[in-house]
Amino acid sequence: MEEPGEDIEALSRYQDVIQEVLAGRTEGHKCPVCGDGDLECEADEVHVRVRCVKCGRFFEGMLA
Repeated sequence: MEEPGEDIEALSRYQDVIQEVLAGRTEGHKCPVCGDGDLECEADEVHVRVRCVKCGRFFEGMLA
C-alpha cells in the first residue's frame, strides 16, 4: 500500500510537465524520473496522464 506522501512526491516530480500538458503542449517532454525517456502525455476535461516510454513510470490524476 502506498504512503499518503507518495502522491504529493509524484505530483512534485511531474508538476512542470503537467502544467505544460494542461496548456496544450503534449509533445517533447522528457521523463522527470529517469531523465532520458520521452513522455506520452494526454489530457481531457477530467484526467491528465503522463507515461514514460522508456522506464514505464507514470502519473495519472483527476482534475477538479
